[in-house]
Amino acid sequence: METILNSLLLKFLIYSLLFYIVFKFIFALCGVFRKPKTKAKKNSPKGYRKPQKNQELVSKKVLTKDEIIMLDALEQVIPSRNILVQVSMSAFMTTQNISIRNQFSRLYVDYLIVDEDYNPILSIELDGHYHKYTQDKDKRRDELLKSAGIPVIRFKEIPDIKVIRKTISRYI
Repeated sequence: METILNSLLLKFLIYSLLFYIVFKFIFALCGVFRKPKTKAKKNSPKGYRKPQKNQELVSKKVLTKDEIIMLDALEQVIPSRNILVQVSMSAFMTTQNISIRNQFSRLYVDYLIVDEDYNPILSIELDGHYHKYTQDKDKRRDELLKSAGIPVIRFKEIPDIKVIRKTISRYI
């Protein structure tokens, strides 16, 4: 009886080992045990730091190259004025009407020209290549600014200094 049990145990171990080897081979052929391929790394944009595994937030440049060029041009045209960039509309507009406030609470303007007491005088928008995707939002932003008495100037691209000076002179 003992030899029969030993024989059965030996057969069980042999079949188990064969089963393991066969399935390991099949899975290896199917790629189950291979590491997943990673996508080719693209160059990160300047000013952007890749997040580490334990880090969700990363810093980035505040302004794009075009926004910096436009800011420099505005500072040349109106050096005596304060020019604020990427300002939340809720920082310079308010209302008791919650539904209206919700319409602008997450919107911002590209450039806000303010007077010496930091009251808004003029909003300037630089429409980049992405503008065609945000036209409805931009239209609503313009309507809200105008209803608050803040004029809006839109440039489709970075204009010449003379064009900026001529356009802004109507408001400042």
